[in-house]
Amino acid sequence: MFLLVALIILIILFILFKRSYNQYAFGLREQPTYLLWLLTRYINFNGWSTEEYCLRTNNFQSNDQSGYLSEKDIPLRNQSRPKMLRAVPHRQLTQQAPDDIMHEMYKYIESISIPRYGGETTNNQLLLRGKSVVEYTGADAIFLPNANQKTFDKGEIAHIHSNDGSFHMIFHPSDAKLLINTKWGERFPLVGRNFLNKIIVPDTYLLIYAPQNENELQIWKTILHAAINYNRDNQKKL
Repeated sequence: MFLLVALIILIILFILFKRSYNQYAFGLREQPTYLLWLLTRYINFNGWSTEEYCLRTNNFQSNDQSGYLSEKDIPLRNQSRPKMLRAVPHRQLTQQAPDDIMHEMYKYIESISIPRYGGETTNNQLLLRGKSVVEYTGADAIFLPNANQKTFDKGEIAHIHSNDGSFHMIFHPSDAKLLINTKWGERFPLVGRNFLNKIIVPDTYLLIYAPQNENELQIWKTILHAAINYNRDNQKKL
């Protein structure tokens, strides 16, 4: 009798877990692992996945108030924020980039970077491209060469999500605040968290929403170069 009751409880728990996982994965263009689902449950439990938390800007601190973007560069985005999965993965569920815009994004990344092998080069002005070291899907990323050991994840400053066209990038605090306030992006739910005393996600690690047309593509390029210039200058200070 005890074994039967235990079996029934296990079946009920499995059904509940499976339903929760399906709700989490619904709308994604990829199949996340159960480990990511468990991490997402932890994120939800701590309240890090709410819109209010991901749009918060009052923790951005900087000794230098001037960023790399201005309100002239970044007009108010003329549509609502996309529906999001604010978890792991951090993804747009609506307003994904059209295929032709995605193609232009990849072409542009290739035009400003060279393939990354060992991560070192004699020219510090070059940008390297290769597989992301932080995005579990193996997204294409942009790296600074000859990265300082203190640099976040081997010099990776941005990566593109091929599933929706959004980008994760690291910004100057003033730029991060501007981009959130003008509805171009939001914070990653795990910013500031310390993983195994090795990885601390920068506070200004943002997801930039996917460009929808040629005009937004040009703004995206401006945003990307602001992230590149900030990270280059920041690495010199390390």
